[in-house]
Amino acid sequence: MIRDDGRLFSAQITSNDTMRRMNPRSCQVVFLRQSSNLWGPEKCILGLCRALPKHGFQCEIAIMYRRKPSEPAEHPMIVAAHAQNTPITQLDGHLNAFPGSVRWLRRKLQGHDSSILHANEYKTDLLAALAAGTSRQTALVATVRHTEPGLQMALFQGLDSLVLHRFHRLTTPSQGALQELTHWPSLLRRTRVIHHAVAPAACPEHGRVAMLEAPNGHSPVITIVGRLQAVKGHRVFLESARQVLAKRPDARFWIVGEGELREKLEAASLQLGLANAVSFLGYRNDVSSLMASSDVVVCASSYESLSRTLLEALALNRPVVAPSVGGVPEIIRNGETGLLVPAGDPGAMASGILRLLNDRDFAQRLATAGRKYVGEHFTLEAQASALAGLYREALACR
Repeated sequence: MIRDDGRLFSAQITSNDTMRRMNPRSCQVVFLRQSSNLWGPEKCILGLCRALPKHGFQCEIAIMYRRKPSEPAEHPMIVAAHAQNTPITQLDGHLNAFPGSVRWLRRKLQGHDSSILHANEYKTDLLAALAAGTSRQTALVATVRHTEPGLQMALFQGLDSLVLHRFHRLTTPSQGALQELTHWPSLLRRTRVIHHAVAPAACPEHGRVAMLEAPNGHSPVITIVGRLQAVKGHRVFLESARQVLAKRPDARFWIVGEGELREKLEAASLQLGLANAVSFLGYRNDVSSLMASSDVVVCASSYESLSRTLLEALALNRPVVAPSVGGVPEIIRNGETGLLVPAGDPGAMASGILRLLNDRDFAQRLATAGRKYVGEHFTLEAQASALAGLYREALACR
């Protein structure tokens, strides 16, 4: 058994009520998420909605969407959820609509003997806590991703920690992310590390391994995937591209993703003289195909709780270069499944890229080992099984 403070102890369960709370006949899980597009966390939620029913948990999604005038009326997650027959509701993510979202979720919980609200960032943590109130029918679970730098984010983290004390169980995607909770021992005790997974369906070739092509057959392509935000390190990537081009003028660089920094990054690319070598591809639905067509996939983030891009790249048999931050070393074993470099060091990143471009046998060994490692340690079934166990703990603590 697991006590409410997170410590293990041995006991004989005699209470029928406790048994019913841990193993309800049927349990509804509502995943709560706020975002503007289909990023890594959204893909993770979709995968869990496919895998959790076999463990006795029926899933649906509530996505908070703070739409800008230039954005589509429907969140991209809606289409993906419908394609796999997962119920999903779009909520207005603007601040003035927040009370209405709380009322909607409260109504949603009525009539269910056992429900789990699984929140996935600051705003939905608060939404879940307010909607659940003092109900003993609802267990609160949150995935904690305190990844953004800066004073404002530090303030949000502090406020979020107050809300998270209402939650029965927490999960983080890596041991590195778990360290972000060391300032709050009471939260740390109820937190479990559950690695996120990459599903085989993420590979467009349905399991066929894409092998590296000969370097003289095409211009080598180096790809970075992610939101165009400061934490993702695109300025470091551009500077490393400049250094790579000095030795490999045939190299080409793809930047996949959208975000608030696009104009500034495009301007920086021009200033660095990279206009003919760097392509900004924007948000794409064929990210896996783009990575499968790349010679090297790069992560340049200043922090990552656990990079889904790296997981997908390795599943696609691509060699990777990534910074040694957060949960990245739990995916990349330096010199075995990829190359680790210091965060914020474009020279080290450029050296890693060049090594992979110039030594194709070494790059292929890393890619092959990386694909095997991900296939053994980051499976959707393992993630779903661990999360189902966490849900049962949370239900017992209500």
